[in-house]
Amino acid sequence: MERGIGGYELGNRILALLRSRFKLGEGEFAALEAGKSGDPFKVLVATIISQNTNERNTFRALERLEAEVGVEPGGILAAGVEAVERAISAAGLQRQKAEAIVAAAKLVAERYGGDLGKLLELGEEAVRRELGSVRGIGEKTIDVLLAFSGFPVVPVDTHVKRVAGRLGLARGSSYRNVREALHRVFREEVRLEAHLLLIKLGREVCRARKPLCGECPLSQLCPSAFKEQ
Repeated sequence: MERGIGGYELGNRILALLRSRFKLGEGEFAALEAGKSGDPFKVLVATIISQNTNERNTFRALERLEAEVGVEPGGILAAGVEAVERAISAAGLQRQKAEAIVAAAKLVAERYGGDLGKLLELGEEAVRRELGSVRGIGEKTIDVLLAFSGFPVVPVDTHVKRVAGRLGLARGSSYRNVREALHRVFREEVRLEAHLLLIKLGREVCRARKPLCGECPLSQLCPSAFKEQ
């Protein structure tokens, strides 16, 4: 990392370089596409489905769920776990994910009249407390929902964690430590964009094996550049 650069100044520099290389196109992120519907419950469902699978499988599973069951709490509860499980099988771990989706639908239906937006109106702490009580919904899933609902959060997936570590932005491996470190680097209003662009960097360039350091727009800032070659 360059001397004398840190905090939001560093974050601004990183974002400028990432923007010069990557564009956020349609069909790349299931949660992003789900967010265009204006329905936070659909974002939550898409994020649960996306756990431990790729975006292509997530889109396939979400589209089939919409066609066969729907993505509303009432319809999901009426259909039950087995129907949801069949619909989302393309994404793998379908039983675990179906149980989480149905449990989330039950919580939203019973406590918030089927409107997840009512929970979001209660604030970040309430969202974390309520959804964190649902088996199969972890911090990253909650953070994705928060980020796509206008809260200033950087969700940390495998790619973001790897990139943050190689760039020296975060020390330690705990989810919360990495997230808080990134919050010190990226301004609130750009945290969702930072999340998405760091994922693209991790997928396409800063790969787990054989990273393409020579093609990386951040190589001049990265203390790990070329060490992984």
